[in-house]
Amino acid sequence: MNTLDSPTTLSVVVPAYRSSSVGEAVASVASLRPERVVVVDSSPDEPLPLDGVVRRLWSPDRMNPAEARNRGAESLRSDFLLFLDSDVVLTEEACRFIGEFLGFPDRDLVSGVYRTDRTRNGVLDEFQNAVLRYRLLGRSGGGTRHGSTSHLLVRREVFEGVGGFNPELETDEDMEFIARCLRFGHPLAVEPRFEAIHLKRFTFGSLMSDNLRKTFDGFMARRRFPGVYRGFDLNLGPILWTTLFAGCLLPLLVILGLVGLVPGRAIGAGVLLTAAAPLLLWPSVLRGTSRLARSAAFVVWPVTAIVVAIANVAAVFRWAGGRLTAHLRGFVDLCRSGWRVLRRSGMPVQIVHFVTARCNLRCEHCFYKESLDDPNPGEISIETLDSTVRGIGPVLWYSLAGGEPYLRGDLVEVLSTIRSRCRPRVLSVPTNGWYVERTFRTTLRTLQRLDGGNLIVFLSLDGPAEVHDKIRGDGSFERAKACMERLRPLQDLFSNLYLNVITTVMPQNASVAPAFIDEIVRDFRPNSISINLFRYHSLEHPPIPEEVLDSYDESMRVYAGHLERGTLAHYGFVGRRVLAAKEVLKGRVISLIAREDAYVTPCTAGTLSYVIKEDGSVGACEILKPSQDIGSLGGTQRSGSPLQAGGAPEPGSAPVPVSIVSSPAVADRRAGGDGEPTFAELVRSDEAKRLRRWIRDTECHCTYECAMTTNTLFSWPLAGRLYGGVARSIVRAGGRA
Repeated sequence: MNTLDSPTTLSVVVPAYRSSSVGEAVASVASLRPERVVVVDSSPDEPLPLDGVVRRLWSPDRMNPAEARNRGAESLRSDFLLFLDSDVVLTEEACRFIGEFLGFPDRDLVSGVYRTDRTRNGVLDEFQNAVLRYRLLGRSGGGTRHGSTSHLLVRREVFEGVGGFNPELETDEDMEFIARCLRFGHPLAVEPRFEAIHLKRFTFGSLMSDNLRKTFDGFMARRRFPGVYRGFDLNLGPILWTTLFAGCLLPLLVILGLVGLVPGRAIGAGVLLTAAAPLLLWPSVLRGTSRLARSAAFVVWPVTAIVVAIANVAAVFRWAGGRLTAHLRGFVDLCRSGWRVLRRSGMPVQIVHFVTARCNLRCEHCFYKESLDDPNPGEISIETLDSTVRGIGPVLWYSLAGGEPYLRGDLVEVLSTIRSRCRPRVLSVPTNGWYVERTFRTTLRTLQRLDGGNLIVFLSLDGPAEVHDKIRGDGSFERAKACMERLRPLQDLFSNLYLNVITTVMPQNASVAPAFIDEIVRDFRPNSISINLFRYHSLEHPPIPEEVLDSYDESMRVYAGHLERGTLAHYGFVGRRVLAAKEVLKGRVISLIAREDAYVTPCTAGTLSYVIKEDGSVGACEILKPSQDIGSLGGTQRSGSPLQAGGAPEPGSAPVPVSIVSSPAVADRRAGGDGEPTFAELVRSDEAKRLRRWIRDTECHCTYECAMTTNTLFSWPLAGRLYGGVARSIVRAGGRA
């Protein structure tokens, strides 16, 4: 049914938790005749039935408002979404405005204001509503960039395009969402006619507590997501800033007076200034309010100013303490990784983890292709993963592999578990880019959850469109290009996100690979390019064709030229020059090994790097035979056939639900039993020691890029060449770091 017979459709989302007024809130939108009203309830009580267009989504676990709104919006396909708090009632004027607006929608994002109903709102409510109205509408009453999600009208495509609300925020999620909309180019309109009555009643204590919590949380949110809030001010206006300053000044003067740094006259002047400051609120802020509300300002506003000052000071100390702790922990982690490099006892600094065997494509050069037809591909559960990575400790680089990792509906949990347990400096995820919207949402949620480190998304591209599609499947090039463009705005919001391209030089693209490097730089503008050499998946393999090796060498020369000229953005974190020089040197070493079957440098596989397969088995290198694995951490199985490209879900659809059976060994370990060994026990086992000796004594060598990363970075024979390359790059850059 169309809203008020408008061709534009509307649905309503109402988050609720132990709300006694949710029925009244829902009833206030009845005249709009929405397609659907979704009440997302996480109250512990049994949910009450709602009839008609009203649907109740109940969760046994309490969700914060951001999570509840996102869940409600997921199932809706209306043109516009109206978010309405459960203690907010729309006025008739607001409903008329919405009806008129939906007939001729000319904006993407519209927020409303509170109106005081003196039959239902107290003096403190009236005062708070007046302050909020001033902040939202500004001095001219024409609206500002601030908004409130208590009643917010947003185009569904805009909501999905910016990634919805940030579920990591308990409060300030409304400001963060609006700030993100602005960063994505969607301005907010604040409409005076879009009025609502806030049914929540404040006491003096609850009002001060609310100000304390929201000020503290808002400060922390701005420090946590600085790129999102960049250019987004508090919008207090000169009047509120002046009166807040007066209120914050008084406690400072009192403290200075107690220690004898200011005379009593200064304290008296501060008292008079603070007492008189609320008078500034009357002409613009409290205009039209009752005499009681204006009188209350003389008590409420100075105390509010003091509470805000306390909240900001506490937040500064919390943030500074957190930053110091993070830096100290990072330094300790680097020292531990350095010790592992020097000692080489088997504990790694790099992990390659195959988190799924499922994939929607069947690429011609994929060594994994035969495994993809398994109707029950192995897949590690979150529980097993947590137990697994818990014993690894801090690493420098943790790389996910597959299959297509973004087919996992719980990839955010996978990445956040790895980050919290291993604290890698770099966490990387490859993708074929087929699932554009899923990749965007997962990457955004991961960045919102990460507490540090750098995230690199590697996009696979193997040639111009016609070549790439022949190798990977029809339409895959355009999907990959769309995925890169979809992810790019996130780099402006999160400085720890890097977008790279992986390209593999193989017989199918050898003739075009060098020129394609220039095309990647020009059209995709990645931070870096990883150029892989086609290889067979075993140590015993036929020679790689000469024309492929020539193409690989030329591609690496083109890539090195872009690094030298600075046409690649590359990385922004410490050690970027070392990594750039490593890529160039690694390419030369791989080419030498492939051409001459030469032993160049000791292999650190099994010493500094390991591979964890999707079934939980652990090996030193993916090139080695499964019989050479050093053990298993316990795997899981998931039912379901691999997805085919032609039958893949809609890119914008919700992630596939994950149904995973945990390994019994996990429960045994957690209960203190003798379950399967931990990662640390495996790498210190006699089997692991024998494998490391075998790799050393046989001078085992291959062209496996992941192993060659640690081989190049931490090789004594190659150290001079590596750091000579770093020195030359610094000289060419004029000494800039």
